[in-house]
Amino acid sequence: MAQKAGTICGNPLCGLNERICINVRKINDGCITRYQDRVFSLTFSEPLEGTAPFTYVETRSSGPSIVSDLIITPIEGRRNRIQMNVTTPVTVTYTDSTGATYAANSSVEIARDVILNLPEDSLSNYSIEVSTSIASTIGTFIGDTIEIRACVVQIIRVVVVVDVLIPSYGYCEYPPCEEYSDEICQALFNLPIFPTET
Repeated sequence: MAQKAGTICGNPLCGLNERICINVRKINDGCITRYQDRVFSLTFSEPLEGTAPFTYVETRSSGPSIVSDLIITPIEGRRNRIQMNVTTPVTVTYTDSTGATYAANSSVEIARDVILNLPEDSLSNYSIEVSTSIASTIGTFIGDTIEIRACVVQIIRVVVVVDVLIPSYGYCEYPPCEEYSDEICQALFNLPIFPTET
């Protein structure tokens, strides 16, 4: 019998009816780093639009991070030194001398050197994945580049795709969607089709 997702009330074993095998991304190990006022110099592959001089507005991360130059050195047991470069695309917003707003694409590269546990050897390969969020509202144009001060949150994960056996309550039951309508429409919909007094 299908059940709704949500908080379990009563005995959590009540309703379990099967063991199912699911294919999932298991996080074997991971860590998070927060940088404050990290300085980056951004370059652009194409000339900036608009009329100079330009005024910096902000920089935001705008896509998945790419790991390169990965070097893994065993230390002891499953602990390993992991060295890599992490490149994250960013979008820079700026204004020109006329006050028009533009956006340009660049990237931020951060060299990492961390220690993480790696899974034991198996037929299932692992991967090192990095998620990076970058935000900056402080920056200065220096010729064709921008120097920014940014806040960065970076999560490094050791990911293995595995088949996991889990208990299941069966398939999900979805409630009917609640359609949005503004007050004007609702007032109209609530009117009777014909006058109530004849």
